[in-house]
Amino acid sequence: MLIEQGFSVATSPWVRARVRADMSGAEREELESVFSGAEPGGRVVAGVEGVLSGAHLLEELDFSAVPVESAVRPVLAAFAARVAGLATGSGEGWLDRLEEVLGRGRFEPEAVRAYLDEHAGGLWLHDPVRPFMQDPRLLVEVAESGPAGRLVMDRPSGANAMWSGRVAESRPVPSGEALGWVLAWRAFGPSGMGAVRSHGGRTSKSCKAGPVRSLLRWFPRGRNLFESLVLSIPAPESWPSGPHKDLAPWESADLPDPLAPAAPCGVVSLLTGRFAHAVLLTPDEGGAQTVGCRIAWGTSVDLPPAVDPYVIDRSSGGPVRADHRRAVWRDVDALLLKERVGDRATTRRPRVFDSVANLPAEVCRALRVRALGWDQDKQDKNSAWLVGETPPVLELVEERSPDGAAAVAAAHRSAEESASLLGRSMARVWHALNPGRRSDDREGFVGPTVAVFMERAEEEFWRVVAEPGGSAPRFRRLALEVFDEATAGVRGASVRGMATVQEARGLLVFGPVARARSAKKRKGVAA
Repeated sequence: MLIEQGFSVATSPWVRARVRADMSGAEREELESVFSGAEPGGRVVAGVEGVLSGAHLLEELDFSAVPVESAVRPVLAAFAARVAGLATGSGEGWLDRLEEVLGRGRFEPEAVRAYLDEHAGGLWLHDPVRPFMQDPRLLVEVAESGPAGRLVMDRPSGANAMWSGRVAESRPVPSGEALGWVLAWRAFGPSGMGAVRSHGGRTSKSCKAGPVRSLLRWFPRGRNLFESLVLSIPAPESWPSGPHKDLAPWESADLPDPLAPAAPCGVVSLLTGRFAHAVLLTPDEGGAQTVGCRIAWGTSVDLPPAVDPYVIDRSSGGPVRADHRRAVWRDVDALLLKERVGDRATTRRPRVFDSVANLPAEVCRALRVRALGWDQDKQDKNSAWLVGETPPVLELVEERSPDGAAAVAAAHRSAEESASLLGRSMARVWHALNPGRRSDDREGFVGPTVAVFMERAEEEFWRVVAEPGGSAPRFRRLALEVFDEATAGVRGASVRGMATVQEARGLLVFGPVARARSAKKRKGVAA
C-alpha cells in the first residue's frame, strides 16, 4: 500500500462520484468497506484506488465544473486501461479482452493496488521532483507564484471580469479541487499571455491554446462508472504509434521537452500526454491547500498532430466546437454514422465509439452518451459550459443497425430543413414590415422563433429515435405551429400584416415550390 504522505492522487479524496441507488445487500456491505459511511444514492469523494476498486458501485462522476469533468475522464480511462490490460493488444485479441473485462463487471482490487503501488512515486500531488501532471522546473523558471484563484478557471483573476463566481482570487484552493483544475488547464488553457518562463534559452510569456480548448467531447456512459470508464478506452485502431514508449506522465521519470513536445505513441500517452500549458502548484505547509500557482507556456511550438478520440472531427474546419446554443440531439446522427456527409464538411464519428458494434447486446442497449464542452474562443473569452446526455441510443450505430442509423439521420435532416424554412419565413415577414433596414437587424425577430422550434423539436426527434421504423417525423407541422404563434400579433394588426404573414407561411407549407411561385408573382407585378 502507498504510504500516507502529503496528498496522494491514489488515496486522497479528489474524484467526485455518485453512488448507485439500486444495490443488493452484498453490494451495500461492499460499499461500506470501500467507501466508509457512503449510502446508496449518495455521493463520495475518493482517490483513484477507491474509485477504480468501487467503480461498479458508482453511478457516475459528479464534478460540478464541466471542464474539470471533461479533463478527468480521459485520465481515469488511462488508469482503467492499464489496470484492465486494455492499453496493449490489437484486433480481435483486444476485443476479446474487452468482452472479458466487461463480463467480469468490475476492476480487480489487486490489479488496481499493484499498479498504483508500482507507480507510487509519480502519484504525489506536491512532490518536489515529480509532482503529478505538473512541471517542477517552473519553481526556478517562473519568478513568482501567482494567486490560487488563477488556477480556478471560473474565478475572477487579475483584471478579468467575474465569469461565474465571486470567490476572491487569493482564497486558497483545497488540493483535491486544485488537482482537477490542473487537468483542466492542460486541456482547456487559453492562448495568449501567461507567466514569463525561461527555459532552454527561450524566455517568453506567450502560450498556445490547450488541445481541446473550445471543443465538444462525447463520452460513453454505461450502466455504472465501471462500464463508462472501460468504454472510454478507444480501440487500438485509433491509437497513434511511434518510436517511444507509451507512458503516462506519472509513469515516466523524464520531464517533457517544452521546445520539442513528443507525439503520443499509444492510448495512454494519447489520453494523458497532450498539453500546451505547464502548471505548478504552491501548497501550504501540510499540502492540504493550494495557496498559489505558476502557469506558463508548456510548448513553444504546435503540438504534434493527434486526433482526440472523444471529438467529432470534420474534413475541414477542425473538430466540432462547443456551442451552448446548439442542443446535443442535433449531432446524434454524427455519433451513429461513421461518416456524415454535409454541405460544408464531412464529419467523422468520435473514435471512442468505433468498437460499439462489437459490445455485448445488454451493454450496448443501455449505452448513453454524455457531451461535455466549453463554449469559448481560443484566447481568454469564455461563454458557457455545455453538458448534455442522450437516452440509450448507440444500439442504432450503423454497423449494428444501418436502417435505424439512416432513420435518425433522416429525422435530423428533416428538423434542420424545417428550421431553415422557418427562419426564412420569419425573415420574409420582418423584411416586409421593415423595408430598408439591414439584414443584421432581423436576428432579434428570427432567432428566438427558431430557438423555440429547436427546443420543441427535441421531443419529436427522440420519438423517432425510440421508434426508427415508426411514423414520419412531424417537424414541418411543428414549425407551422411555432410560426403561427410568433406572427399572431402581426397577422391581426393590419390587412397588410395578414397578407405578409400568409405569403411567408406558404414557404413553410409548400417549401421551395412556394418560393418559386412567390418570385414568379413578383416578377409579373413588376412587368
